[in-house]
Amino acid sequence: MLGSNVTGKSARPIPTKTTCRLSFSGAGQLVTIPTNALVELGQIGTLVIGSVGICVALINQRRQLNAQMFIEFSGRFQDLLRLFPTEAWLANRNPSQPLPPSSQEIRDCTLYCIQFIFDMYHLHKDGYISNHLWRTWERGIRYTLAGPLFKREWEGVASEFVYNRDFIQYVDCLMHGKEPRRRLGFRTDPH
Repeated sequence: MLGSNVTGKSARPIPTKTTCRLSFSGAGQLVTIPTNALVELGQIGTLVIGSVGICVALINQRRQLNAQMFIEFSGRFQDLLRLFPTEAWLANRNPSQPLPPSSQEIRDCTLYCIQFIFDMYHLHKDGYISNHLWRTWERGIRYTLAGPLFKREWEGVASEFVYNRDFIQYVDCLMHGKEPRRRLGFRTDPH
């Protein structure tokens, strides 16, 4: 039987247009707002709060990925430092120390370091490393590449990167104390 509940009595029809009365003290006026307008406002509020939550989550994820990347690359750099002959690394950092003679070991370690820089360079260029994190690393890269040992060994390993003229120009700029050109290919995210 339509319109009746379990007890058999006729059910009251559900109003289709309900209103809510709000009174504002001091104003002496009653405002009538349709209930569906309140529901719509609640839905919009939920969407706004949900959108803000998603934005905050994405920002936090980006920061966590940058921190994770920093830890990973720092570990790789420490591994490279362990391979590099200590006297050669120190001579590159301190011009008053004599450079050790060139050797296959030093050339290999230089190649590994520059390959590592190449990887980071392209991750940054493709937008995977934020500008903030890149600027931090680039200061250390510049200082290392401008040392006499890396300048000497670069001549022997530069041919390994001949397929990427941008990277060769980038390394040459850093080695000679010039500011590298920022190509349009670099992403410029503010983070």
